[in-house]
Amino acid sequence: MGRITACAAIVIAMVAFALYGYNYSGTCARRIYLAADEITQAVDENDTAKAIEKADLAEQLWRKMSQHTIFVEDTECDNEIAMSLARIKVFAENGEDDIYSECAVLKRLIELYITRQQITPASVF
Repeated sequence: MGRITACAAIVIAMVAFALYGYNYSGTCARRIYLAADEITQAVDENDTAKAIEKADLAEQLWRKMSQHTIFVEDTECDNEIAMSLARIKVFAENGEDDIYSECAVLKRLIELYITRQQITPASVF
């Protein structure tokens, strides 16, 4: 009886941690997605300081999440998002118009990341 209880506790802990990780990574990804919108809005308003601030925020969010490798297993997507965030920050600092297309790329990469994190029967079994 003790082994069954221990196994059940381990399974419950694993499921709880998986759900926490899924929720955490999804929340961070959505915040980065919204930051990309706020960056382009700040650029439209010629508010360079706000664009840089939002670019920094998005980069910090992604860096914090990607440093915890248990939350990011797709290293290709991780690298692409990190590079896109770095380019956005440089574009914001220099006031370049390429920031619009790079924010669109970032949003698409974040959508792809969220899609890859969804729980499916194939990922469970």
